[in-house]
Amino acid sequence: MSSDHHHRPSGIHLSSHQERWVLSVSIVILISGALWLIFHYFIIVQGQFGESRHPLETWWLRLHGAAAMVFHIVLGTLLPIHIRRGWQLRRNFQSGVAVLLIVAALVITGYGLYYISSEELRPWVSVFHWAIGLTGTAALILHILLGKRKAAYLHLAQPKQLQRQSRNVDRTKRTGI
Repeated sequence: MSSDHHHRPSGIHLSSHQERWVLSVSIVILISGALWLIFHYFIIVQGQFGESRHPLETWWLRLHGAAAMVFHIVLGTLLPIHIRRGWQLRRNFQSGVAVLLIVAALVITGYGLYYISSEELRPWVSVFHWAIGLTGTAALILHILLGKRKAAYLHLAQPKQLQRQSRNVDRTKRTGI
């Protein structure tokens, strides 16, 4: 069995497979959403009846929605171990809660974009959705970097803890206490 399939004892660290899924799906969501923004706001096509949407705008939106559905599945794999253990141990807690709140806001606004019938409200929900999405990218990157820094720190601190435990065991053997 390779180390990729090894279940890490802390339950906090993602397996390399999970990490790849989170990163790749997040990148597809970010790129497709950014391309939709660019095509929607900055690329205008002259059609038969005047200005119209670029044909790729719809396809970027479809890709974005499909990637968001896959992200829900990936998020579901993180809930029982990664998120629950992080919550219990309070490791990388603040950035993790920020990411979860952002994801919740994206899910709610994304749902709203599909089902809002008010033409006055829809543009506001759209702007709110993509503004949160861009913020979410920064929050996810920060969460990952803080988690890796904390893991590296704990990894370096671990040998010192083992040395102290070993000295305590030796002292207990010598003194009988």
